[in-house]
Amino acid sequence: MKLSRHAILAPVSGRPEVLLVQPLSGQAALLEPGHAEALRALTGGGALPAGLPEETLRQAGFVVDGEVDDDRLLAGARAEWKEEASKTPTQLVVVPTFGCNLACSYCYQELFDPTAQGLMAPEVIDAFYAWVERHHGGDSPRPYVTLFGGEPLRDTPAHRDRILRFLAGARRLRLQVAAVTNGNDLAALVPLLAEGPVKEIQVTLDGPQALHDRRRPHKGGAGTFARIVEGVDALVAAKIPVNLRVVADRENLDALPELAEFAAARGWLDLPSSRFKTQVGRNYELFGCASRQEKGALFDRVELWARYVELSEAHPILRRFHQPRFHGMGHLADTGELPAPNFDACPAAKKEWAFGPDGSVYGCTATVGHPAHRLGRFHPELVRDEEAIARWQGRSTLSVEACRGCSLAPVCGGGCGAIAWSQKGSVLAPDCRPVPELYGLGARYYGLGA
Repeated sequence: MKLSRHAILAPVSGRPEVLLVQPLSGQAALLEPGHAEALRALTGGGALPAGLPEETLRQAGFVVDGEVDDDRLLAGARAEWKEEASKTPTQLVVVPTFGCNLACSYCYQELFDPTAQGLMAPEVIDAFYAWVERHHGGDSPRPYVTLFGGEPLRDTPAHRDRILRFLAGARRLRLQVAAVTNGNDLAALVPLLAEGPVKEIQVTLDGPQALHDRRRPHKGGAGTFARIVEGVDALVAAKIPVNLRVVADRENLDALPELAEFAAARGWLDLPSSRFKTQVGRNYELFGCASRQEKGALFDRVELWARYVELSEAHPILRRFHQPRFHGMGHLADTGELPAPNFDACPAAKKEWAFGPDGSVYGCTATVGHPAHRLGRFHPELVRDEEAIARWQGRSTLSVEACRGCSLAPVCGGGCGAIAWSQKGSVLAPDCRPVPELYGLGARYYGLGA
């Protein structure tokens, strides 16, 4: 008997316990440090220390008799992963323009071609929907369209025309449309969006007004906070689902409780999650550092979430504002089980495709517009770089050599292929995640066993 090679021992942040996780079975248990060390040292033929129930540990997959048992667990988890992946709708990200009316201090797209500011022509929208019919016409579940940018929701006659064309095409093909917007013109466009079919609108507020306006000003220099709030209120009144995002770093994270109080005062936090949810996304370098972005202001993942846990303990309003996932620890707190394992965290050219305004095809939101990651064209003719597509489609923890045999692979999923390419020069390199540390922070945040 030995500890499964896939089991993870994660010290709980700020507490003496150790969290034992078997991601392949979705089970977790809290151990005292001595028991954790005894399991870590357990080798074939060894005995468990008194106080550890052998049958329970076996049923959860924490301990096994040998490699055959571990391989059986792995095969079952991979089958579950494939089944779950088949239920996930494909996201079709469309960039009507890379032009934008804001001057955000950390915009990663400023590193792309600054001349690519034109608006997608009507015939290119028609070609996009022809591509959808050809490649996703029979998909179940149905895919959905996400309008991205640049800024896709601007209040001009030309932009209104394109928005209406996207909505009409989606209705014809029984798709929903989401949008990622800076929110500056949102209030004026809500009546148009209310015609549907709209899945959700994601909009960013980076903190209270003065802080947000410093980070995300209009190109003309004016603040954008008040206009965005007006837009969110309009979405709420129209019962269009809102996904409120915060891009977090050292400059604004400590102001998050003030933003949470503001959201509560607007009544946003009283809404069900189907109508209002939040994201806290880490500000990071994707393909380089933006000209006005301070590299020293960036958190790594552990620093960000450790600070968020501390802030939540000091300001309970944050628990109403945002509940972090911590690699499934939130799901464990709610259901008693971890979510299904994930052997591929990179959806590019599998569960996500992206389409540029010039008719180019890319694999995902992170790579759209980056010339090194163009995978073909959907207009004026259909061209596919099958070799490049195959690299992205073949990427998973089963093909990334560094991920093979890694106990964290069923949780980390190999990370982001775009980041792997940017940092290590290859899509087939790993983008490793600090899984044990985030597990430990999650156990503290959700008070598991307390």
